[in-house]
Amino acid sequence: MRTTSYMLLCALALGVSACANTPSEAPTSKPSSASISGAKASDVSTSEVETRQLKDAMQQLSGKSVFFEYDDFKIKPSFLPLVQQQAELLKRYGKLTVTLEGNADERGSGEYNLALGQKRAEAVRKMLTLLGVPEDRLEAVSFGKEKPRATCSEEKCWSQNRRVDFASKVR
Repeated sequence: MRTTSYMLLCALALGVSACANTPSEAPTSKPSSASISGAKASDVSTSEVETRQLKDAMQQLSGKSVFFEYDDFKIKPSFLPLVQQQAELLKRYGKLTVTLEGNADERGSGEYNLALGQKRAEAVRKMLTLLGVPEDRLEAVSFGKEKPRATCSEEKCWSQNRRVDFASKVR
């Protein structure tokens, strides 16, 4: 099963790399007058446009999560499109970096959950690098069970806490 998952991930990474044709940096041309809050393109500097584009990209990156099964750190196939989308944004905007925050539910010891959260964050980091994101723009950290999204002791909450969150910033 593990070999099959690895082969699927490799095939996905190769397919995405072969099809990708996005620029590595944000476009430097000025947008049309309709694209910036009603302002005319001549009224807005290129750096203001780039700043707005970076902020938009940061919003698209941050707040997204990849969820995991109990006691597991394999990325579910249903979350591969999200990871691919995040990779494309990171490749397009070279000034952005991402911290991948691994989390676990409350079950298990603190040490175990820190290790599991780190494995989850590393799994997402590895997939992003396979999709072409430079490693120096990715940081994988674990919060274990210290940052729960939901706080009941039931599966409906535990499932929300077994995740990796994307937190972006400009370097």
